[in-house]
Amino acid sequence: MRIISFKDTILYKRGFWLSAVALVTAVAAPSVVDKSIFNQPTVHVIPIVMLIGFWIYFMQEGRFFSIADEVIDCGDYLEVRRGRTELKIPFSSISAAEVSTPYRMHRITVHLRERTNLGWRVDFWPQAIHWGNLLAVQKIAVDLSDRARRAVGNSNP
Repeated sequence: MRIISFKDTILYKRGFWLSAVALVTAVAAPSVVDKSIFNQPTVHVIPIVMLIGFWIYFMQEGRFFSIADEVIDCGDYLEVRRGRTELKIPFSSISAAEVSTPYRMHRITVHLRERTNLGWRVDFWPQAIHWGNLLAVQKIAVDLSDRARRAVGNSNP
C-alpha cells in the first residue's frame, strides 16, 4: 500500500476556500467600514456578487470540487476517499488513466467503467515530489492504465 495522491489535499482545498473568503472580505470591507454599502447597496453588492460568481466559475471549471482527498494504491485496487465517501476501486473497473494540467497543476484522472458514488472518474493531484516532473506523473498514469488492462485481461478467459 502506498499513497499516490498529494497528502495535504484537504488543507490545500481549504486554503482555496479561505482565499475566496479573504478576497471577498477584502473587497467588501471598505464599503462596510464607511457604511456606504448601506446607502448605495447595488453599487457595492453587484461587484461582490460578480467576484463570488467568478470564483465559483473558476472552481467549477477547474473541476476543483471533484478532487479526491486521498488515493492509496493497494496493489489490486485503489482506495479513494473524498470527504466522507470511501471507495475501493478494483483495477478491472478502471478503463483508463490520463494526466491533465489545468492551471499549471498536474492532475491524474482515472476513468471508470461503471458509475460510482464519486461519479464516472476520480481526479487527484499526485504527490508533491512529482509536481515539477510531468514525466513522473505520466508514468504513474501509464502504470495505472497498464495494470487496469491486465486486470481486465485476466478476468476474461
